[in-house]
Amino acid sequence: MQNQPGPDDRTQAELLDDLHYGALEEQQEALRRLTAVGEAEALDAVVDYLRVQPDATQGEGMNALRVLAAKYIPVDRYGLAEALIPFLSDDDWEGRLSAVRLLNAYPNELATEAVRDLVDDTRDQIIEEQRRRPSRRRMLIERTLGEAIMALANCGHLLVLPDIMEMLEDAPLRIVATRAVGVIGSETQRPLLEDLIEDGDPRVRDAAQWALGLMDERAEQFMTPPSEIPEPPPDRLHPIYWAHRQLVASPDDLVQFLVIRVALEHLLLDQHISEGRVPERCTITLRAYQGRTPPDPRANDADIVNVWEYRWEGPVLRRRANLKRFPPEDMPGAGDRPKGATITISYPEDLEFEEDGLVSFDCHFEPLSSQGWIYRIARRDDEWIFMRQRRTWTS
Repeated sequence: MQNQPGPDDRTQAELLDDLHYGALEEQQEALRRLTAVGEAEALDAVVDYLRVQPDATQGEGMNALRVLAAKYIPVDRYGLAEALIPFLSDDDWEGRLSAVRLLNAYPNELATEAVRDLVDDTRDQIIEEQRRRPSRRRMLIERTLGEAIMALANCGHLLVLPDIMEMLEDAPLRIVATRAVGVIGSETQRPLLEDLIEDGDPRVRDAAQWALGLMDERAEQFMTPPSEIPEPPPDRLHPIYWAHRQLVASPDDLVQFLVIRVALEHLLLDQHISEGRVPERCTITLRAYQGRTPPDPRANDADIVNVWEYRWEGPVLRRRANLKRFPPEDMPGAGDRPKGATITISYPEDLEFEEDGLVSFDCHFEPLSSQGWIYRIARRDDEWIFMRQRRTWTS
């Protein structure tokens, strides 16, 4: 371990200082690190930074904003909108898609015209793409259009109702436009939605039911507000992340950190929640190995310590009882893995005593993605920290 770099244990204040005053490479590295470990104040700093940041850091900046804004509640929604608007006309369609998804989560009237322009541009681009073979670019453009129409309704409300009504006449947009009518929530359009429940397209019927249900739910909340408002999660943490942090994998703080903080929160939620693609279930296997180098996840030269079954609904985390007869088909890397996602964690058996070591996380999030990572895990100031060392494989 003498030749291996130590973990990045800079404080958030030091990272933010590099973000604001460092050279370009230091800014990019600070953004990458804040994406993984940043707290609520990091979100505010990234928002402020992106309002004036150079083009060279937009990719890292949008990724940091995407992850942090899914995890924490922004304190300045107008500032967030100002930071997002330039991305709506970015050359990178992934950036456009991420930006418009964030505007659906945090709508703001400031973005209405920019989103309207995005809808128009995206519709033109789809016409061009239809003349070519299907591609990832075309998929991104089509997803962006759907998100942009919903963001237009969320940001513009009644001001954009004429736009949405026009889209109802466009067959490819009819489904998402029906949902957008419900988002706007104009009671004058209720008869239209009731008619659309009888539409010949079952997808339009479902969209109309969803729209009416949303309007009914809002009306119910208005007529019978709750007797008391529940306390928000601490530190501006999003309720979904707060619920996951209440899960208990083990009374051992190292195991709790590896399973909850790194595997579930960092690798599962951070990667997929902003896209609404968190796996419904995930099998998490914890293995202990001897030495300093994590073993091949397909090998059997590491002892299984525990296995948990995670469910998104709840969320719920339950430990599997029988480990001695662990079914080989459940091992990640086997030909027939169990349905749902799997994460295999391999950590050095003396990590708790050494307080510094390499841990592998082999993740199968099919059909979304599969990849393996090596992280350095270390204890600093009585807290465990992590730093990504390298990616070992991807598919």
